[in-house]
Amino acid sequence: MQLWDFQFNFGFLGIVIIRLLVACILGGIIGFEREYTRHTPAGFRTHILVSLGACLIMLISLFTLEAYGDKIDVDVTRIGAQVVSGIGFLGAGAIIRHGVSVRGLTTAASVWAVACIGLACGIGFYVGAVISTLLIWLVLMYLKIVKTKFHIKSKIIQIEADTDIMVPLNELFQDLKLDIKSIEVLKDNSGNKKILCQLERTGRVIDYAMLSSKIMELEGVLKVTI
Repeated sequence: MQLWDFQFNFGFLGIVIIRLLVACILGGIIGFEREYTRHTPAGFRTHILVSLGACLIMLISLFTLEAYGDKIDVDVTRIGAQVVSGIGFLGAGAIIRHGVSVRGLTTAASVWAVACIGLACGIGFYVGAVISTLLIWLVLMYLKIVKTKFHIKSKIIQIEADTDIMVPLNELFQDLKLDIKSIEVLKDNSGNKKILCQLERTGRVIDYAMLSSKIMELEGVLKVTI
């Protein structure tokens, strides 16, 4: 059979179409959750394209094996393995640093997982692809609710000052017995300092109105945002 005839063999063509469509559908399910419930940059179309591309990569490997397997030694897993490591650059684009917090890690993980689903579709492992899609969707939809219910969020305090207030600020936190998880000091064009403090997560109830008032009493403080 000629290479051209092999590509347009109805059996092979049907396999290609089905696997690509399944990859699009499964990737779209995860992408829909990311875009329309979490409003993330990597959403519906991005996840579909990632899954479709990964599926195509695996189909290329299978095509190479069928077309040239009798002439050269073909490893069908080699190209797919590069997808697993290479998709990281796209996931990194979904991660956003906002002050001392980092957002988008879950979306980056979902992009990587969708690439793996695409590979599974490309190799014809539909059972694994469908079950993985279901589990990923359940994790994204419902574990967020569980996490929100039992997770005590840390607070980020943003302070703007025209002088160095680190020493009195530290003394204030010690007096109030507040533990600081991280602290970041920035300087704007006018010379004012912006201090970002992230409090440790504890079960203790904190009066943030009182805390804001205490910080505002420090000399040099211009603005406090919690």
